[in-house]
Amino acid sequence: MSTLGRLASRARAAADDADAAARREAGRQVLDVLGCLASGASHPLARTWLPLVAEDPGGVALPGVPGRRRPEDAAEVGGVLAHLDELDPLHAPSAMALGAVVVPTVLALGGDHSGTDLARAVVAGYEAGAVVSLSFGGPSLYATGRWPTAVFGPIAAAAAAAVLLDLDEATTTTALALASTSLGGLLSADVLGHGHYLLGGTAARAGLRAALGARAGLTASTTLLDGPAAAAFGRAPDPPSGSGPHLLATGSKRWPCSRPLQSALAALDELADRGVRPGDGDVVTVALPAAARAFVTATEVPDDATTAAASASVAVRGHAVGRATEPGWYREVAAGLAHGPRVTVVLAGAPDLDAAFPARWGAHVELRGETATCLVPPGDPAAPLPDDVLLARTAALTGSEPDALAPWLDPDAVTNVGRLVGP
Repeated sequence: MSTLGRLASRARAAADDADAAARREAGRQVLDVLGCLASGASHPLARTWLPLVAEDPGGVALPGVPGRRRPEDAAEVGGVLAHLDELDPLHAPSAMALGAVVVPTVLALGGDHSGTDLARAVVAGYEAGAVVSLSFGGPSLYATGRWPTAVFGPIAAAAAAAVLLDLDEATTTTALALASTSLGGLLSADVLGHGHYLLGGTAARAGLRAALGARAGLTASTTLLDGPAAAAFGRAPDPPSGSGPHLLATGSKRWPCSRPLQSALAALDELADRGVRPGDGDVVTVALPAAARAFVTATEVPDDATTAAASASVAVRGHAVGRATEPGWYREVAAGLAHGPRVTVVLAGAPDLDAAFPARWGAHVELRGETATCLVPPGDPAAPLPDDVLLARTAALTGSEPDALAPWLDPDAVTNVGRLVGP
C-alpha cells in the first residue's frame, strides 16, 4: 500500500474510532478557531485582501465574517483569517497549524451535518495532517525553508472534507493524492509578510477542491509521497507515528503571537510574580530553540500587524503594559499608535531547548539578572486552557454570549451545524 493509502486508512480509522473525549476536544478546537476567524475578519490585512474574494449570495457564511461565498472560497477565507492574529491552535510535534486549515474546511461543508459528523471530520483532518508532517520530519522542514502547514495543509483539509462527503477509502486516497499535487509552502527567510498568511487559505481551498474532485471522478498518482515528495525532501517518509488521535496533542494559544513566544510570555509571567517586570532601558534576553527562531524576530518597529505578531520585542512590551493577550496591541504597535516601555529584546539560543524541541517549544527569559524558564505554556496539551477561559475569549472576539457558544463543548448534542453556525 502507498503512503497516501495508509494515510487515508489512518485518517478514516481516527474518525471512526473517535471517542467522546476526542469528539469533545474537536468541538473545543472549533470553538477556538471561531474566535480566531472573527478576530481575523477585523485584521488590517483582511480589509485589503477580503474584497478580492468574490461573494455569492447563495453561498456559505462563516461566523464573524461578512458576506457569503462558495464553499471553496469560504474555506480559503477561513484559512487566511484564522491565522492572521497567530492565535490559532498548533500541533507542536508536527509544527502544523491544523486548526486554521481543517476547521474552516469543515465549516464550509457543515451545512446540515450533525456536530458528531463535524467532530469526526476534524479528528480525521488533524490526524492526516499531523501524521504526514511527522513522516517527513515536521519542524525539521523549517531548516529547509518550508512551512509544514503550507506543505501538508491540503492533505489535512482533504481528509476532513472526505469524511463529511462520505467518501470511501479508495476515493479518500485519491482525494489525498489530488491534494498532494500542490505541495509547496516556502517559508520566508526574513519576514513572514502577507504572503505567508495567505498560505493557510490556499491549503484549505486546495484540500476541499481535491475532495470534491475525487468525488467527481478525478484521479491522481497515489505514489506522490513515495516518489516525487521523497525526492524533493531528500528522504523517504517514515512510518506513521504515535497512537491515538493526534488531535489530543494539539494546543491552544493564550497570546495572539507566534507559538515560540507563548513560552517566553509564560516565563515573563513567572518573573512578574516575583516582582520583576521590564521597564525603560531594560534588556530582556529571550532564548528559544534554533528551529523556532526561524519565524521570530526582535524588530522594534514592525512593518505591519502580521510582522508585529512575530516580534518578541512587541510581545515583551505588550506584556509589560498588560496587553499582550489583545490582538489590538500588535495592530496598534504596527500602526504607530502604541509603543510601551523602551525595552531592548535580544534573541538567543540554548542547547537544552534544542534538545527538548519539538516535544517542548520552551523558552528561557533573563531580565536584570533574574531568569525564568517555561517548557509548558498555558494552552499546551499538558496545560489546556479551561473551558470557561476558552468560552470567554471566543465570546469576546465574536461578540457573542458564552451560552450561545457552549454547545461546541458537546458537539454530540448539536443536531444541525448550520443552525448553530449561521448566526
